[in-house]
Amino acid sequence: PPGTGTLPAPWVAQDVGSVGAAGSATLASGTWTVKGSGGDIWGAADAFQYVYQPLTGDGQIVARVTGLTNTNPWAKAGVMLREDLSPGARYAALVVSPTSGLAFQRRLQANGGSAYTGASGTVPLWLKLARTGALVTASRSTDGVTWTTVGTDTLGVAATVYVGLAVTSHSDGV
Repeated sequence: PPGTGTLPAPWVAQDVGSVGAAGSATLASGTWTVKGSGGDIWGAADAFQYVYQPLTGDGQIVARVTGLTNTNPWAKAGVMLREDLSPGARYAALVVSPTSGLAFQRRLQANGGSAYTGASGTVPLWLKLARTGALVTASRSTDGVTWTTVGTDTLGVAATVYVGLAVTSHSDGV
């Protein structure tokens, strides 16, 4: 229920990959607080905290990131669409970092490398990932009304995926 700090169904929080400190997520009075360790969301395998729910078919996730602790210039917080919960899953994410701007990241092949499209921006910032068929569009906004596309790509995943909020400290154990 709102205000109690618990996650309402169908939201689930868990660490993905190998992390040096357990992550957590709470929702209280309409504000999510997500804490995550892990080395990174990048390369062939990820390590981060994920707060997610299933999404079948077309849809989107929108979040306003209002704060991010600078544990590393590439610490990341944002929105993600993920094929499964394995560290090397195919995914698309739009994340903001403390000092390195925005990154539209994606892994188009399971256990393969990651691709990146950068953009300027810092918190507070609205982030959106939208899926239409296999096309994923990443957009940013300063007001939640007017959106600018950061990038698009084709992500060949099943009809049902996990969509949610992702956080990595990029400083494992912190």
